[in-house]
Amino acid sequence: MLPANLRRYRTAKGLSQKALAEKAGLSRIGYRDIENGKAAPRLDSLQRIAVALGVPVPDLFAPVRELTHVRFRAQKRMVTRENILADVARWLDAYCELETLLGSGIPWSLADVAQRPARSRKRGVELGKHAAELARNELRLSSANTDKHEDVIRDMCGLLEDNGVKVMTASVASEGFFGLSVAPIDGGPAVFVNVWDRVSVERWIFTAAHELGHLLLHPGAYDVAQTEEAESEEKEADAFAGYFLMPDHLFEKEWEEARGLGLVERVFKVK
Repeated sequence: MLPANLRRYRTAKGLSQKALAEKAGLSRIGYRDIENGKAAPRLDSLQRIAVALGVPVPDLFAPVRELTHVRFRAQKRMVTRENILADVARWLDAYCELETLLGSGIPWSLADVAQRPARSRKRGVELGKHAAELARNELRLSSANTDKHEDVIRDMCGLLEDNGVKVMTASVASEGFFGLSVAPIDGGPAVFVNVWDRVSVERWIFTAAHELGHLLLHPGAYDVAQTEEAESEEKEADAFAGYFLMPDHLFEKEWEEARGLGLVERVFKVK
């Protein structure tokens, strides 16, 4: 476990074995043998390595479950990929353990919906909209009775958690990575949202809805080994997110209610 964790933390920091050895005050060969599992480190060496990596010593020995049913695609190659997956695995395990101890697990309200879009003949944007309509109906966000109020989603993450989807947020310094999702078989359904301050709040919300779209539309595409985005699946998830958050007729209603404001104020109110 120690060698794998050392390699993962070192890679995430963008350090070579030589650079880390120098920061920790060790010889390159000495550090290399520790990382390769050929030598048992002394406590003082471990402490210096931990300081150089910026992690507590116990984290160097913490076991990490390997997630397999994950959809983790990014626009650019990420050196922090393994670290993110490890953090998500630890968080998921702790979340599930706490649910078990408290007896407070929430069933996934959309489990049945996840089986239905695939049977539809619709594709592309229409499939995304169809799945969003099914999801909104299941969550009672929409009503067939036009006289009744139709809910605008004010708290996306709260809505997900109330319906059995675990939500994790963390700041990852990457403009090409917005989030990922984990299938039910791997401890989910769960979504991870990158809340780095250079990513807009609107993007955080859209990402949560986008990953929900993947959970419902593409349950067979959850493979941690797949790193390339599938353009058609991304478009379907985008269509799902847009329509789920704000269906066309609901947008028109909100836009009409903002009539009388200046254009900029009107746009920001609806936004």
